[in-house]
Amino acid sequence: MAQFFLPPSAIAQRYPVSDAVTYILDKMVDHDIVFIGTVHRQPQILRFMADVLPQLKENGVTHLALEVASDQQGRIDRFMRTGYGIDSIRLHRAIDCPGYRHLFQVLGQLDPDRRPRVVAIDLPLSQYDGAMSRNEYMAMRLASIVRPHDSSHSAVKILCMLGGSHVLRRLKWQNRLFKNRAAIRTYLEQRHPELRMFSLMHIVDQMAKDGDFSRRLSPMKGAVALDLDQRFKGWHLGVTACMALAPSQPYDLVDGVIVY
Repeated sequence: MAQFFLPPSAIAQRYPVSDAVTYILDKMVDHDIVFIGTVHRQPQILRFMADVLPQLKENGVTHLALEVASDQQGRIDRFMRTGYGIDSIRLHRAIDCPGYRHLFQVLGQLDPDRRPRVVAIDLPLSQYDGAMSRNEYMAMRLASIVRPHDSSHSAVKILCMLGGSHVLRRLKWQNRLFKNRAAIRTYLEQRHPELRMFSLMHIVDQMAKDGDFSRRLSPMKGAVALDLDQRFKGWHLGVTACMALAPSQPYDLVDGVIVY
């Protein structure tokens, strides 16, 4: 168990990490869609994302996709255009908090040519009992952005901020009842196999009980990021502990992590 208590210098030598902001922006260079998996209503994550937002457009990000019902798009557009009506944007109670609404305020304060297009991609509550799952619906919304009907549309790069369970590379269920529920990336790969996608997960201290990344890497200062590979065989992400997924290696579930 001594490996859980290595000093920061030893951790950095064994697991080279990157500055988290630089890491995200670098991933946008080589990918069409970067998925950021979050823990809802976590102040650390929301503060971090508020710092990232002003840098997106200048680093090539054309769209910011959010886990907000698509029927709120008009209200979001109105707020971005006028600066009024932020309280009229309906958010799911799982994400609604001052920190999340602050993200809209940060975006609204940017000049229009310095912010990405903000897109609500989640399934409206009124359609929850329909045949389409939330993941399939969000994949459909993203597909409509990356393949617009307007052929003059410039190259699209999307940063997609969703709850951690929605950004996984694949969903291999233990329970057969869930066998038809695929990951967003699976649906997108079926429609557009040429898309370059990257999934990363935020890891916070609250996940240490069921995950190894926070427990082993959190002694390092600030938010650090790293790619996942064979070095992390047998490690647990923590976010999947409450999901009925078949045992999987962390690098089969996401491509990288940001650890606080």
